[in-house]
Amino acid sequence: MENSTNNIMPNNNMGLAIAAAIIGCCSPCCIGLILGIVAIVMANQVKKKFESNDFEGAASSAKNAKILAFVAIGIAVVYLLYIGMNWDDTMEKFNEAMEQYQLNQ
Repeated sequence: MENSTNNIMPNNNMGLAIAAAIIGCCSPCCIGLILGIVAIVMANQVKKKFESNDFEGAASSAKNAKILAFVAIGIAVVYLLYIGMNWDDTMEKFNEAMEQYQLNQ
């Protein structure tokens, strides 16, 4: 095993993972939220793996957390752009749903 003084702990990307979980709430079916939570779990593993001298595992967890966070943010951004481009249709469907809801009460 290598000495931990020769290795630098990778950035765990926890802030990015938390931001992804929050922004991921805006994605369809909260897919981004789920990916953000998984990214938080992966980011949390970095320090534990590094302290147990699993340097490759720590680097892998940091990389996976970053990738999952970017995917979660990307899904939310694409979905919000889709809604923005189709705003009139979205609002029309929303109004129809609200009218139907009021009629059923």
